[in-house]
Parts: sequence; C-alpha cells; structure tokens
Amino acid sequence: MGFEISRRPVFGVWNRQGRCARLSRMVKRNLLLVLLVFGAVVGFAIGALINDPVNRITDPEEKATVLMLINFPGELFMNMLKMIIIPLVVASLITAVSTLNPDVAGRIGRRTMIYYISTMLLAALLGLTLVMAIRPGLMGDHGTQENGERNLKHRNLDSLLDMIRNCFPSNLFEAAISQKKTKYRSAPARFKTYNVTGTEFIRLESDEEIVAVHSNGTVNITTIRKELYAGSNTVPAGTTSSPGRMNILGLSVFSIVLGIVLGKMREKGRPLVEFFSTLNQAIMMIVLLIMWLAPVAVCSLVAARIAAMEDVLNVIGKLALYLVTILCGLLIHSLVLLPLVFFVITRNNPYRFMKGVGDALMTAFGIASSAATLPTTIRCVEENNKIDPRISRFMLPLGATINMDGLSIARVVATIFIAQLNNISMSPGRIVIVCLMAVAVSFGAAGIPGSGIMQIILLQAVNLPLHDWGLLLAVEWIIDRSVTLVNVLPLRYP
Repeated sequence: MGFEISRRPVFGVWNRQGRCARLSRMVKRNLLLVLLVFGAVVGFAIGALINDPVNRITDPEEKATVLMLINFPGELFMNMLKMIIIPLVVASLITAVSTLNPDVAGRIGRRTMIYYISTMLLAALLGLTLVMAIRPGLMGDHGTQENGERNLKHRNLDSLLDMIRNCFPSNLFEAAISQKKTKYRSAPARFKTYNVTGTEFIRLESDEEIVAVHSNGTVNITTIRKELYAGSNTVPAGTTSSPGRMNILGLSVFSIVLGIVLGKMREKGRPLVEFFSTLNQAIMMIVLLIMWLAPVAVCSLVAARIAAMEDVLNVIGKLALYLVTILCGLLIHSLVLLPLVFFVITRNNPYRFMKGVGDALMTAFGIASSAATLPTTIRCVEENNKIDPRISRFMLPLGATINMDGLSIARVVATIFIAQLNNISMSPGRIVIVCLMAVAVSFGAAGIPGSGIMQIILLQAVNLPLHDWGLLLAVEWIIDRSVTLVNVLPLRYP
C-alpha cells in the first residue's frame, strides 16, 4: 500500500511533464504560426492604444510621418514579398503542371484533373457568391462602392477585353512590370444647326439641348444649334501600359502552357523541368526565410492600420464577418456541394463515407497540413471505406498536391473583402480574374510555407492595395486549419 501511495505523485508529475512535452513539441512545430498570431495581437493592441493620440494630431504632415514610421518595417517586408512574386509564380506553376501531366496516368489521370479543376472552380464561385451577398467589407457603411474608372456603358466590355489581352502579353519582360489597359480620349462635341423663322417651332429629343441661338435682324431668321453629345464624353482609344502593375495573369498563362509542353516532351524536357524544380525549391527557402520576419512586419502593419482608423470597432466587426463568410463557404462546400457531387457519381451515402475518415479530418485540423495528413487519409479510406488501394494511392497524393478547394474559397473571399474594405468596385473582368487566379495560385500553392504570399499574388493580379493584408493574418490561424480540413476531405476523390 505504501508503495502504491508513493507512486501516485510520481505518475502525476510524469503526466504533467508529458503534457508539457507534447505542448512544447506542438508549439515548436507551429512556432511561426504562434509568432504570427502573437505579432497580430500585439500590433492590434499597440494600434488601439495610439489610435486616439494619432487622430488628435492636427498637422497632416506630422500625422503622415508618424504612421509612416510605424509602418516602415511592414513596408520593407512587403517589398521583400513582392520581389519574389514573379519567380515564385513562374517556378511553382511550371513545376506543378509539368510533373503532374494527366497524360502520365492515362484516362484516369485526365478525368481526375478535370474533376479537381471543376471542384476548385465551383469552390471559387461559391466564395464569390457568399462575399458578394454578405458583403463583410461594407458592414455598417452607407452608400455604394466607389469606382475609380469612368462610368461608361461599355466599361465592362473593356475590362473583359483587357483581361484577355493580359493573358497573352507581347513581351514577357514587359509583363513583369506593367499591364495593358484600355485608354480613353475625349470625344469632340457634334451639333446640328437649324435656321428657323420666329414663327416656327422645333422639337428637342431627350438627348438634345439648345446651346446657342443667333438672331439675324434683317431677315428675322434664328440659328439654333442642337448638341448631339457633349465633348466631355470619352470613348476607347486603343491600349496603354500601366507601369508598376505586374501582369500576373499573363505570366501564369505562359507558365502553365510551358509546363504542359515540358510534360509532353518527357525525357527531352527533363533538364528544364529539373531546373524549374530546383528554382522552385530555392525560392521556397527564400520565402521561408522572409516569413520568419513576418511577426514583426505583421505587428507593424496592423499597428499602423489600426492607428489610422477612425472607427476601430467597425473594422473588428467587418473582420469577424469576413471570418464567418469564409467558414460558411467551407461548411456549404464540404457538407452540401461535395456530398451532392459524391452522391451523383457513386450513388452512396456521402455522410457515412465522411464518418469513416473522421481521424483524418481531426488530424488535418490539428496540424494544418494536407501533405502531413496523407498517410492517415490513405489508411482511413482503405480500412474504413474499403477503397481500392490502386485508386486511393494515386488520387489522394495527387489531390493533396493540387486540389485546394478550401484555399480557393478563402482566397476569393479575402480578395473581394479587401476591395470592399477600401471601397473599390470590382468590374466583371476583374472578378473573372479573381476566380481564375484563385484556382491558379491554389493549384501551385502546395508546399509553400506561409500562405500569405499567395494572397499577395492574387491582390497584385487585380491591382488591389496590400496594406490590409496584415489584418487578415489576425484570423488566418483558424482559417488555415479549416481550409486544410476541407482540402483533405476525401469526398473529393469519389
């Protein structure tokens, strides 16, 4: 009895030590995420504390200087990230496409790729629908979004044509620094002139007005000039380059086509594939080094943004609604759309299938990595759901690499949210770019440490400001885990 009594404290201490050890290992494994969340919280606290003193500064120059100094570390960090966008996009897309050519696996591979791309597009459209319906970035605001472009009836057509033009740049080097955009010129005013007597009457149309009347006293004739359209109107006049705006869409199209061609060249294209693969690995190492500076940068960005706000509580409400929008999209996609697709294809109960992979889903939410969850996912679908290993061991690794449904939803919602937050209206052409680029950057996002860089690529593609990116990182930790859970959901592999 005495021996048993003496063991209890020992085992109690051992259990506490075991829990501490597990907690320590978990923190070390997610150290960057922990530091990012800590940096966002500290930045928010600093911004909230100095918000009132900064807004009391009456001198605009002094206020701008204070905000500039607070934002300076974040500005340097953003410059580092923008510096590696082009090599990251080119290398990652070429590597992903060239090594995952569907012809390698024959008919099953082609069907798999079509299915994956279709579900990612479906996810992007779902995210777009929700963010346009809920409008988290406009919560509490009155009025409509502003549009910096001319309000022309054909503006949507011009935007769509600009998007197609940018898909096929005439110069790849120019595409790295500028985009093509429709330019406008003022249309000269045109008039009709009528000579009438004092007893005649002239009827004006709805789009005409009298702009000048001249009387001739000798013959009693009045000259009336009727304006057809004003000289202030503008019309398209060709295209022009917009410096400082990277043509990410054009570079992505070129990279995808080059990756497909290299994949079809087999052994002849192998040296170039290995070159881009090595470049991709090197760029990812640089990204990882830069991301270790992110906690300080996020603290700086969030503090500067919060300090400059007039209504902090309103922004917090918008950020909470943004989180709710993404989570609603993930729930609808994983519990409604994917089960519906699963049932249509297999005629089986999708929720029974989901129950069999519960271990994989919990693991994915815990470690936030679809690649690390892969062994558990394969075990669950083979042992619990009796899937043929030849199918599961082909489709699951492929899906864990390229099929990022949850990431497509999150990227579309985040991009439109930032546009709403800054009162920037999105034309149909830019919305199409958002959906296509969300799929493209998600397709090439596998293995990239720190998903924030992919969001920056998407913002650059549609010319949206980057200063609100730090705010999104405040809730990125919960979004990242929820997105990973949807990404590994085996209902994507019916």
